[in-house]
Amino acid sequence: MEENATSILLTLSDSGTALSQENAIGCLCNLTSEDQNLKLLIAREGGIESLKNFWDSSAPTVRSLEVAVELLRNLATCPPIAEVLVSNGFINRLVSVLSCGVLGVRIAAARAVYEMGFDTKTLKELGECGCIPPLVRMMDGKAVEEKEAAGKALSALLVYAGNRRIIRKEERGIVGAVQLLDPLIQNLDKKYPVSVLNSLVHSKKCRKEMVAAGACVYLQKLVEMDVEGAKKLLESIGRGKLWGVFARP
Repeated sequence: MEENATSILLTLSDSGTALSQENAIGCLCNLTSEDQNLKLLIAREGGIESLKNFWDSSAPTVRSLEVAVELLRNLATCPPIAEVLVSNGFINRLVSVLSCGVLGVRIAAARAVYEMGFDTKTLKELGECGCIPPLVRMMDGKAVEEKEAAGKALSALLVYAGNRRIIRKEERGIVGAVQLLDPLIQNLDKKYPVSVLNSLVHSKKCRKEMVAAGACVYLQKLVEMDVEGAKKLLESIGRGKLWGVFARP
C-alpha cells in the first residue's frame, strides 16, 4: 500500500496482456485474502470495474477466470463492497460459471455465492437467477472440496424461505444433501449439509425423502461425533415420524 503497488496491479489487470491481467488479478486476490483495508482500497481505486472488464472480455479462458472468481469472493466478504458487486451484475456472472467444466472455477464460484448472501434481498436474487440447480449437481461431484463448497453455499441460500421451495423441486436436492452426511466422506464439514436439511425438515415430504435416503443412520453417528445441528435434525425427523403414527385413523 505504501509503495502504491495496488494501483500498478489494477492498471495491469485492466490493460496488460491476457496473461499479465490474470497474474495481476491473482496477485490482488492473494493480497486481499485477509486484509479489509486493501479490499476497500481496491474497490475505491476501480478494482470492481477492472474485474468486470477482465471477466467480460474475450481474453480469459474459463480456466483463467478462477483468479477472478476468487477475487470476487474475497471482495464479497466485505458487505459494503458486496452490495456494489451485486449492483454491477456479478450474480449472473457467478451463475454462468457454476456449471462450467473447470473444477477449480466451480468451487471458487460456490464459495463466492456463500459470501454474496449477505441479506434477504440478495439471497432471493441468487435463487431467482438460478444458483440452486447447479449447486445441487455439485453436491454429487467427485471432489470433496466441490461437495463441501456446494453444501456451504446452499446452507446460506436456504435461510431465505423462497429458495427452499426451489430446492424442493430439485430431484437430487434432499438425496444429495443426505449423502454428504455419510461419515465415510472425510474432510467435509458436516454442519453444512445438516444445515441444509434442517432448513427443509418442516416439510412432511422432505422428511420422508430424508428417511428414505438413510439420513437417520448417518445422523446417529454425527450426533455421537457432536456435529453442530445433527441432534436437532434427528429429533425433528423423529418427531415428524411420531406425529405420523398418531395421525393414523
